Amino acid sequence: MSDPYGIIDLAQLKQPAGDAVGASGTAGPYEVAVTEQGLEQLIADSQQVATLLLVTSSRVPEGEAFLQSLRDGVTARGGAVRLAVVDADTQPRVAGALRVQQLPTLLLLLQGQLQPIVDSVLGAEEIGPLLDQVVQLAQQQGMDVSGAAAGADDAADAPAEEPLDPLIAEAYAAIERGDLDAAVDAYDRRLQQSPADDEAKAGRATVELMRRTQQADPAAARTAAAEAPADLDAQLLVADLDMLGGHVDDAFGRLLDLLRGADQETKDAVRARLLELFEVAGAEDPRVGPARRRLANLLY
Repeated sequence: MSDPYGIIDLAQLKQPAGDAVGASGTAGPYEVAVTEQGLEQLIADSQQVATLLLVTSSRVPEGEAFLQSLRDGVTARGGAVRLAVVDADTQPRVAGALRVQQLPTLLLLLQGQLQPIVDSVLGAEEIGPLLDQVVQLAQQQGMDVSGAAAGADDAADAPAEEPLDPLIAEAYAAIERGDLDAAVDAYDRRLQQSPADDEAKAGRATVELMRRTQQADPAAARTAAAEAPADLDAQLLVADLDMLGGHVDDAFGRLLDLLRGADQETKDAVRARLLELFEVAGAEDPRVGPARRRLANLLY
């Protein structure tokens, strides 16, 4: 598996030829859809039940078949294993927190510890042996794998999540159908109602990042930036691509380096882009604080 540190590479998820499917269909009886609010509870629950954590997207080719095979295998084991699904399009902050770089990525969450399994689609014939290994590992850790009670009891005991704001839900739905303009509009309306809504601010910044790079050719963009280091637009685009590819330090560093001796117009543009990328990464990301301090030093 590739280095599991960074923002998911959404640039690799452009619509392929043919059908692309993802986290849809009917959820199984031992399945949970992961949200930012529910992530902490999911980790706590992994003390009692081994959890396969799938990070995917509606744009992943063969993603729905993979998800359905996991659902079938988990259901067949009657709750000895639980399946948790992260939709990277509607839950970008969760996907970022998990620091995976490719979709789909399958991880094992066991007793609060996260372990990578694979960052590609597995065939149906591989799912059964994988789940058997997970059950055996859980048994070795002294966990109860007796069956359905594990999943049912956890679901009953888990505190109810706060209902999703209607405009945030509207934005998620727009992302799922690929309408990024509508997603931005929904986030904007939410921020008009509640300017301090961190989820809306982060969501809007992430969708804007997706929108800016949607038609970009990464190789051509990097060549253009290398040949024209003074071209502000070229440097901004490569910083966006770095961010999408999980190279967060490179994205921040490229923009901060532009500030040395820059005119006011360049400073304003770079500052605005950096603030957006800080929102994408999240205030809790350890790379944001040092970058903010360097930004302040270079500006003032």
